[in-house]
Amino acid sequence: MLAQKTYNSVPPLDLTDTYPDHWKYLSEGGATLVFSYAGPQDERFHNKVLRLGKNNTVVEDEDSLILFQTEVISRLVLQKHLAVLETVLLSSSWLESLSSLCKKSRPDWRTGDIDTNRTKGFLAPNLVSSPISVEIKPKWSFLRPGLRTCRFCMHSSCRGWITSYCPLDLFSSSPARIKNALYALYDAWADGAASQNNFRLFADGRLMSPDDLLPALRGLGMLHSSILEEEGIRELVVETLLVSFMKSESLELLKTLKNLQRTLDGLGIEGLASLWDNVHSLDKTSFGRGFPQPTIDDWKFFATEYLEPQGSSVPPQALSGETQLRYNILSYLLSATFKDCSMMIMLPGLLHESLPTSLFPSRITLIDLDPKRVERLQKWLEQDRNIMQEYIVSSQTKSAKRCVDVGEL
Repeated sequence: MLAQKTYNSVPPLDLTDTYPDHWKYLSEGGATLVFSYAGPQDERFHNKVLRLGKNNTVVEDEDSLILFQTEVISRLVLQKHLAVLETVLLSSSWLESLSSLCKKSRPDWRTGDIDTNRTKGFLAPNLVSSPISVEIKPKWSFLRPGLRTCRFCMHSSCRGWITSYCPLDLFSSSPARIKNALYALYDAWADGAASQNNFRLFADGRLMSPDDLLPALRGLGMLHSSILEEEGIRELVVETLLVSFMKSESLELLKTLKNLQRTLDGLGIEGLASLWDNVHSLDKTSFGRGFPQPTIDDWKFFATEYLEPQGSSVPPQALSGETQLRYNILSYLLSATFKDCSMMIMLPGLLHESLPTSLFPSRITLIDLDPKRVERLQKWLEQDRNIMQEYIVSSQTKSAKRCVDVGEL
C-alpha cells in the first residue's frame, strides 16, 4: 500500500505568478485539458504538466481527486504505475487568458472550454517528456457472460468506426494478439480516426497527427537511419510498444486492470438497474436518482470491503437491501473508472542511434483515474441498451464478430 502523501502540509503553488502564455496546449480528453510548461527555466515546473477541468463536466474538487488516488486507487494498483499529483492555485482572470490563448491549438471536434470558475488545478509528471510517447485508452477488457462480442467491438460497429482493434487482444498476454491490437490501434490513428481517442502519439512533447509524424521525426533527428517512410515508422512503433507490453511488470499491470474491471462490474449495468428497481419497488425512484455522490470516506470503506471481504462484519455476498445496492453502485462506478483510464507509455526504443535510451526509461503509467459520477448511471444504462439493440439488428445482415477472452483459445 502507498504511504499517504502529506501534501496538505505544504502550501500549494500559486500558478498566477507565471504568465498564461508560459503554458502551451498539449492535449485533452472529455473532461480535462493538459498544458506543458514552456516559460523561463523554473525547477518547480520541470517535467510537469498542468491539468485543468472543463466547464462541460461535473468533477470533484482537486483535493478530493488527489485523495481518491492516494487513498483508494493506490490500494488497487502499484504506485509505480501511478502519477504523483499536486494541487496548484489559480484565478479566473488567469484561466480566461489561458483559455483564449489555447483556442487555435485545440482540435475542432473537441467540446467544452476551461472551467474558469475553479480556483485549483493539478500539476502532474510530464509523461510525454520522452522523445516518443504513446497514450492508449484500452477500454473494456472482458466479455460479458453469454455474449460472443465484447462491448468495445459492438460499440465500434454501431458507431461505424473503422478499426479492427479489440481490447481482449491487448489484455490476452499473448504476444501475437497484443501485436495485432497495437497494429489495429496504430492503423486506426493513421487513418485519421481521431474521435475514437484510443491511441495518441507524442514526439518531443507535442501531440502528433499522422501527416505530421514523419517530417517531425526527421526534423528532430530522431529516426533510425533505416527508416525512410511511414510503413517503417509503423513497424518500429508497434515493435517497440510490444517490447514494453511484454515486460513482466506490464503484463502484471494488464492482468490487474482486467481483474479490477471484471470483478468490480459483477452485476453489469442491467443487473445493477434491476437491483435498484427491487430496492425501490415501492417509491419507484428512477435509476440513481437521489443517491449521494460517494465521499472519500465512502470510497476508503468500500476499498476495504472489496479487498478484505473476509474481514468485514458482513461479506459483500451476504449484503441485502440498501446496503447491497450501495456496495454494488460504488463497485460499478469504480469499474467504470478503470474501463475509461489511459496508459502512457514512454518509448526509448524509437530513437536515433546516437541518443542513449537510458535517459528515457520505458514505463507504463495509468492516468485519468478520476471517480465517476452517480448521475451517469442512467445514461450508461440507456447507452448500453442502445448499443445492444443496434448490434442485434446489424447482426441480422452481417455476421457478429467473435471476440476471444483469455481461457477460450
